Amino acid sequence: MYKIKQIPEDFIVKEKIKLDLGKGDYFYYLLKKKKWNTLDAIKAIASKLNIPIKNIGFAGNKDKNAVTEQVISIYKTKINDLKLKDIELSYLGQGKERINLGDLDENEFVITIRNLDNKKKLKIDKIKNYFDEQRFGINKENAIIGKKLVKKEFKEACELLKLDVINNNYINALRKFNKRMLLFYIHSYQSYIWNKVAERSKDKKIQIIGYLSEIKDKNYIKILKEEGINAKDFLVRQFPEISVEGSERNNFVSVKDFKYSYKNDELNEGKFKCILEFSLLKGAYGTIVVKEIFG
Repeated sequence: MYKIKQIPEDFIVKEKIKLDLGKGDYFYYLLKKKKWNTLDAIKAIASKLNIPIKNIGFAGNKDKNAVTEQVISIYKTKINDLKLKDIELSYLGQGKERINLGDLDENEFVITIRNLDNKKKLKIDKIKNYFDEQRFGINKENAIIGKKLVKKEFKEACELLKLDVINNNYINALRKFNKRMLLFYIHSYQSYIWNKVAERSKDKKIQIIGYLSEIKDKNYIKILKEEGINAKDFLVRQFPEISVEGSERNNFVSVKDFKYSYKNDELNEGKFKCILEFSLLKGAYGTIVVKEIFG
């Protein structure tokens, strides 16, 4: 059985993003990290600088068990010296715009697959654009919390998040929690539904459900019925800030600039390793490419 992410250096991701540098209140930094997911790294940086988390913007969530590079923006804060284990920040310049989720163009991947018995010729042009497991969390816990929020089961959501609730005011407890994280959980549930629809669809684009979505596809309607929800559930009137309108996602995505090479695997005696290099548009998962090739 092949091994992936045996060490963090086996999974390298570099974000590609265009910056408009000049004068402005936002300071841009290249964040290079290892053994940190993006959200935890942002929290650690904000804590170290003693600034609100909302003052730090980023374009995409990057894996924990990996070496990743991405650009972040920090509002009105220039860093002279920041010491955090396995986190490096390099100053890039200033600008007028905050970096928001989705602002990147694509990601470049260098992925090492280990413990291979033999070498084989590889070719791949496109993949089914599934969201992968890291989106959903262990045992799909992120998607489960997201569903609780969408279904207005706020008590259960607070219990799963281990929040302190005073006088059974669950909304107030959620409001004190990081809004970006609550949205992440809801996005995770949207992604879970999207994957289920994509399994049965050959359409070029598939809706990511939200409260403005008009679902007409029979398979989609059947899946929503199985989940016990509808599009309007994504409007959270008790907490409008975590409502989501919906969008759409390509069912398939191209794998660009694909190349590979084999070497002896120094971590697994008598085995080979395969080094994959390729680029994907934002939102697509490099691990899906690995699964498509190696099963």
